[in-house]
Amino acid sequence: MKPGTHYLDWFVRPISGSSLRTKLILAVTSIILLMSIISNVHIYQFQTAIMTDGLQDEGIAITHYLAENSVNPILTHDKIELQHLIENIIIAESYASYVFILDENGEVIVHTFEGGFPSGLKAVNPAKGGSSIKHIVIDGESINDIAYPIMEGRIGEVHVGMSESHMNEVLSRTMLLSTRFIVISILIGTVLAYGAGTFISWPILSLKKGALEFGKGNLDYKVNIQSQDEIGDLAVTFNTMADKLKMLIHEKEVASEKILETSKYLDAIISGSHDGIVVLDSDGRFEFGNRAFFGIGGYEENELIGMNVIKIIPPKLHDFMRERWKELQEGIGKPYETKIISKDGTLRDLMISHKDIELEGMKKYIIVIKDVTEIKKLDEMKNDIISNISHELRTPMTIMRGFSELAMEEDDPVKRNEYLDKSIHAIDRQNQMIQDLLEIAVSVRSTIKLNYEIVDLKDVIDISMKNVEQKARLEDITIISALEKNILVKADLLQLAYALTKLLDNAVKFNKRGGMVEIRSQHTDGCIEIFVKDTGIGIAKNDLEKIFENFYQADSTAIRDHGGCGVGLSITKYIIEAHGGTVRVESVLGTGTTFIISLHVEKTGAM
Repeated sequence: MKPGTHYLDWFVRPISGSSLRTKLILAVTSIILLMSIISNVHIYQFQTAIMTDGLQDEGIAITHYLAENSVNPILTHDKIELQHLIENIIIAESYASYVFILDENGEVIVHTFEGGFPSGLKAVNPAKGGSSIKHIVIDGESINDIAYPIMEGRIGEVHVGMSESHMNEVLSRTMLLSTRFIVISILIGTVLAYGAGTFISWPILSLKKGALEFGKGNLDYKVNIQSQDEIGDLAVTFNTMADKLKMLIHEKEVASEKILETSKYLDAIISGSHDGIVVLDSDGRFEFGNRAFFGIGGYEENELIGMNVIKIIPPKLHDFMRERWKELQEGIGKPYETKIISKDGTLRDLMISHKDIELEGMKKYIIVIKDVTEIKKLDEMKNDIISNISHELRTPMTIMRGFSELAMEEDDPVKRNEYLDKSIHAIDRQNQMIQDLLEIAVSVRSTIKLNYEIVDLKDVIDISMKNVEQKARLEDITIISALEKNILVKADLLQLAYALTKLLDNAVKFNKRGGMVEIRSQHTDGCIEIFVKDTGIGIAKNDLEKIFENFYQADSTAIRDHGGCGVGLSITKYIIEAHGGTVRVESVLGTGTTFIISLHVEKTGAM
């Protein structure tokens, strides 16, 4: 006997002498336990890797976003905007433990630490040449410090601390649930194995009785035996045979019912599809269409069934569609775009894909139609915006270069300063274009976060007037504020100031040189109305209801003369309504425009 064999015999003999039910229970529970442990180890490792990568990827994305959006505030020394930017990250990102921004000398500009900035963090993870990730521990909390340079490190770098505490909690809960699952699985497996062992250990007489019952044609009878050998397998075979015989007997009875159910199921899918589905016969006539298809064209079913598809195709596309029909009959299934004439006479852009089938010896063609009319309109709008922005970005650069070269060659200080002033004006215009691009991004995301507090409207107006002060001075525009004192509202100071800045900016931009902008207030039913009135070019009556729409501009010439992308007023409206207020406009073309903002008042009067 080999060494160790008697130990194996000591373990195996009790099992081999036990009942089949016991063997089955041990086998099932062992397999469940082994598979559960292996799978849990792999799941834990996989989930840890995935969550760590996800945490780091999210942190990298945040640093990139901060680096892109902090350039202007850093260059303009706008710490308020920077602080607002990083605090929004802490509010929006639950994994972000801290955020801070260093200048090019490694000094802290802004941070989110309530108890003061830990000086040791300055040099712990420098961003050199790109993103840098370093694992650190702060106050017992495991954190991934992610750094990213701003403008390749020339003006500073951003740091975001992504906490692993929540991730560890999730992993702990996962392992606890997995442990419970193992225990429950073992218990369920034990019960099932016990029942299975009992089932296959019934006596041989049950098999004999079962054979007699089967002989009588009683196929519903089930053999119940307690044998632990091949007789149990035979009993299972008997029961299986009876079930199959019974199934064959009833198969023809249920076949028609299954076909009917399948038909109803497919009808429900086709009817509920958002894409149009059409069946054409071999001559190109409509045989079937779902509700979505008739909705695209606005036709009734009886208006199209039996009609040739070419009847609803614009005449200039007839040759194109005949070529596509020829390809379809030759088995070429390339998707393509086309147009149809809807019932009201308008054209709809469609994306077409198709498949040919044979039914009862006849060719049929299944056409799937997606209405892309609105998508194409959005693409055209996007292209127009890109074209406008490209033009607006190139023009100031050309002006700046031209006047800078003239200034370098000019000896007369007066003329040189005049050229430099025009260059500065072009730079301001360039900055406005960049701001418009940022506004487009905000408009698309629609994720403006508001931090409410009780603020004085005078502070809001002061910030807004300061933001447009330089532009007003260059255009010789006078801004007069006749706002009442001590008007308190519940608002996000910076966001509300941004909304009013856009109104003041428009009032200056579309004003006449030497014109005036007036800001005044008026109480109505517990609300305060703020009037921003200018003496500018005004807005046509037909455009008044559309100016708050994204990318809408009342006059196409305004794009060239004044710049802008048509999103400022839509963002203003979004911010005001988020404060529970309203904004409306009154204007007379050629005379001027007045925007009226209505907000709920928290408190007014002397303090």
